[in-house]
Amino acid sequence: MEYLIVRLSKPFEGKISVLINGQKNGFINETLTLEEGFVRVSADVKGAKPKTLELLDTTETKPAEVTILCV
Repeated sequence: MEYLIVRLSKPFEGKISVLINGQKNGFINETLTLEEGFVRVSADVKGAKPKTLELLDTTETKPAEVTILCV
């Protein structure tokens, strides 16, 4: 299993869902548990720019972190 924390480039009110390969999977600023490999990461908020990254060699104490640009 791999671990990921997704953050946003600017603050938003409320709980915002993370989109992994277009599907809701947890929330912003929380540790997500995912399968190893390439994923397309975004957030369920208008103006979020998706990123593709490879999850590999993460741990629960050292998750990958990505910041999603919101315009």
